[in-house]
Amino acid sequence: MGTFAALSLAAACASTAGAAVQVSQSGWQWGNPTPQGNTIRAMDFIAGRGYAIGDDGTALRTDDGGATWAGLATGTSQDLTRLQAVTPDVVVILGGDGCVVRRSDDGGATFHKMFVLAETNCPDRVAASFFVTPEVGYLLLRDGNVLRTTDGGATFGRGTAIPGTPASAAGGQGTPADAIFTTPDAGIVFLNGTSTAYKTTDDGASWTPVPAVDPGAVTRMHAISPTAFYAFGPDTLLRSSDGGVSWQKRPGSAGSNITGLGCSTDDVCLLSTAAGDKLLRTEDGGTTSTPVTASTAPIYAAGFANPARAVALGAGGATVISDDSGKNYAPIGGDISGSFQFGLRLGPAPEIALALGARGQLARTTDNGVTWKAINVATSADMQDTSFTTADSGYALDQRGGLFKTANGGASWQPIDPGTTSAPKAVIATGNNVLLAGPRGIRRAAEGGEFSLISTKPVRGIAVDQFDRGGSAIFAYGSKTIVRTTNGGKAWTQVKGPSRKSGKKTVPLALRDVDMTSGTGGYALDTGGRVWRTSNGGKKWTELPSVGTDSGLALAFGSATSGYLTLGGYPADTGVAYVLRTTDSGKHWRPQRIASGQFPGTEGVISPSATRSYALTSTPAAGDNIVRSLFTTGTGGDAGGASTLSLTTNTKKVAKKVRKITVQGALKGAQGGEAIVVSARKAGSSSWKEQVVTAGANGGRFTASFNISGPAEFVARWAGDSGRQGAGSSVLSVTVKK
Repeated sequence: MGTFAALSLAAACASTAGAAVQVSQSGWQWGNPTPQGNTIRAMDFIAGRGYAIGDDGTALRTDDGGATWAGLATGTSQDLTRLQAVTPDVVVILGGDGCVVRRSDDGGATFHKMFVLAETNCPDRVAASFFVTPEVGYLLLRDGNVLRTTDGGATFGRGTAIPGTPASAAGGQGTPADAIFTTPDAGIVFLNGTSTAYKTTDDGASWTPVPAVDPGAVTRMHAISPTAFYAFGPDTLLRSSDGGVSWQKRPGSAGSNITGLGCSTDDVCLLSTAAGDKLLRTEDGGTTSTPVTASTAPIYAAGFANPARAVALGAGGATVISDDSGKNYAPIGGDISGSFQFGLRLGPAPEIALALGARGQLARTTDNGVTWKAINVATSADMQDTSFTTADSGYALDQRGGLFKTANGGASWQPIDPGTTSAPKAVIATGNNVLLAGPRGIRRAAEGGEFSLISTKPVRGIAVDQFDRGGSAIFAYGSKTIVRTTNGGKAWTQVKGPSRKSGKKTVPLALRDVDMTSGTGGYALDTGGRVWRTSNGGKKWTELPSVGTDSGLALAFGSATSGYLTLGGYPADTGVAYVLRTTDSGKHWRPQRIASGQFPGTEGVISPSATRSYALTSTPAAGDNIVRSLFTTGTGGDAGGASTLSLTTNTKKVAKKVRKITVQGALKGAQGGEAIVVSARKAGSSSWKEQVVTAGANGGRFTASFNISGPAEFVARWAGDSGRQGAGSSVLSVTVKK
């Protein structure tokens, strides 16, 4: 809701860069769809600056009337539903079913918690808020209690509960719907779903009924000027032209459930609806309205940047703008459509990446993931793999074994005989040579010639289904085999993978993924979820237990020290695509949240350099099985200042009979309420137990207990917040007393 108190403030608005929109909790940015792909639920403009919020912790800012947007790091993944731009730089957001109250004082650069620390299952849920000035504001709790602050939300005092609510003296079942305060002491509150309103003139110490209110079911309120207010809800549009003394029903709601309202004058407004199928535009304060279909996607929020420029946003991030005061609209951004559920592939340069799609489609970026273009290969089959040697020259392999070549960046393709009737699993081009892997053996074509099966050891008849580049070397691997070539596939050598002891025997571990960073160094993920590192060509592999999880899907390293482990799930935030990030060769791993959805199995993240990376996830707004949310980062995915997470225990040596171990930890600089994942396993096991605990405001301390017998290993992880990177602890080892 806007605050008219700030409308008279003169503000010099900084320019919003026309760059990709950052996600809400890390340094990843949207590449497709654009501007971003999460549904927007509310927006507010003040002095030309606009803010918008929505699902998955999304918050956006525009300084040019919606033409470009910047993503704001809210630090929360909860859905956001209400906001108020108090001044151009001070904004308050609510969400998480009343458990998220965050505020920014720097134009959205950072947000901090206000009143509520634990943002899930909080005891005192907030129904609404209103700030009269940056310092003076009110929170209305769901039980009817009223809290007032005079220091910008640092502290709150309790007033008198609103009549008709559970916290009031007489009790009741009502809950506050919304509030408008005209001065630091005077305001009006409606009870949710009713036309019952109360006013206060003594900063919430006492409340009296507002008598002159027409019937309706109010769920929200909005102030346009010191005298023009609106209250709205299902089949309800009430207007006050006398500062809230009386409220008259306006028929312009046309039987719709009004959920939002934005106005350029007291009378010219856009009304958004719960259905999202239309906007209602009125020029007479709601006496009449005209339905406007502004987008194919549902639209849930609308507002005015100035009297001529209207902006509307909705499902899947759909964004449209109007330059005739909300009558006609044009889209901003776009979506490549299709589905690319078969993973990402590196291009011939760091700024180029590709995604494998269904029915012959590839998606490609040539500008570091800022924009993506769909390419159609000459096949109706789903794509299996692709490899380009230059921006124009490349190969594509479909899942039926069809091989295709392009010399013009995918504008046209010609079929190539792969030399086998068994469908190959992978293709890689290097120089003038092309290699095909699997299902058995490796095939090679040199200088545009025919493919022939390499019959020499160690590749004869081996089961390999992936290729990987490591410096100038090429590796082919499967679940039980790794081989390497340094001369374009003419000759190969065997590379030993990680192994385990089984009695007197050494047994190779089954592999899920391999990512080599040079001819001799790299990483491996086994099918038990353990991550391994070698620096001597596989002669020795060292496990990296600090990942603290067995849910890893794939590896992506852009250098010898920096890379990712994509996760099948993260206990503190379900249904979301997370990676673990390391920049110290796997000694520590910090979680990064990318977006709601899931990775497409292997190759959901690729990393051509230490900082440039790409990610691909499913797209919930487009459907459960649609995978086309594309992301990029030039910072390795980090955003904000580094944070420190430590872990300790009073019992670093335990007796053999001990079956319960307690560990303590601390998140330096914690506000309180941060969700920490603590993992434990019996030393050497591949199975981790994970607990989600909460950091306290007393130094960010937390405690976790596990039913586990020593020797044992423990790791703690935290996914970050607004202005703070995530963190991972060192491995804490507990040994058995001799």
